[in-house]
Amino acid sequence: MSLDLKKKRVLITGSSDGLGKELAIAMSKLGAKIILHGRNEEKVKKVFETLEGNDHSYIISDFNNPEEIKEKFASIKELDVLVNNTGTWDERPTLEIEPEKIIEMVNVNTASYLLVSRVLLPVLLQSKYAQILNTISVAGFELPEGYAHTTYTATKYALQGYSEALQKEFKGKNLRVMGFYPGGMNTNIFDRAGNDYSDRELWMFDVMESVEAMIFMLTRNEKICIKRMDLVNHLDQPRY
Repeated sequence: MSLDLKKKRVLITGSSDGLGKELAIAMSKLGAKIILHGRNEEKVKKVFETLEGNDHSYIISDFNNPEEIKEKFASIKELDVLVNNTGTWDERPTLEIEPEKIIEMVNVNTASYLLVSRVLLPVLLQSKYAQILNTISVAGFELPEGYAHTTYTATKYALQGYSEALQKEFKGKNLRVMGFYPGGMNTNIFDRAGNDYSDRELWMFDVMESVEAMIFMLTRNEKICIKRMDLVNHLDQPRY
């Protein structure tokens, strides 16, 4: 028997665009109470207006300023599902990437997952059955042939360790921790990084495939923990 997400309070970080946005909309259609997150209030409000149902809310926070996370997320008093999803991309070689960008990627891709989870764990543990789903990347456990994107890879490898350690720490308790490892999707994360890719590169797959996979993970029977799910385009060379 699968879990019902109806009336579950769900926070999705990085939900003003891309995968997070589509996941929020899809989960609202299943009756979940969504807490959106983003750093641009105008973009978050536009997504907010597309959610089905009511009793939704949002938080504005820039994860490149990690010191504000505790203050902003302490306002959440009820939570059943945390989807750590925010991320930023940069594939430049190590000698070309600025130190400031390295710090930003560590803050957004890695530190935000640890800090948001730490702030909200006491709230999650009050739920009858809570879940944390970490959106990581296939780059969190392997390198594609011919590519390195070293800094990005480092931030994602750290998340693999964190996600699996957290799952082990709370095994047997009322908190299920899972990791989702997608390959390249047709979102605008590459555009924001200045990459001139089309939205139909052969190695990309549709973002809704990831949405369906994540909802599948979140709705499994309480006894089942999909510790890790990898999703890649097997018909062409992957990019992460």
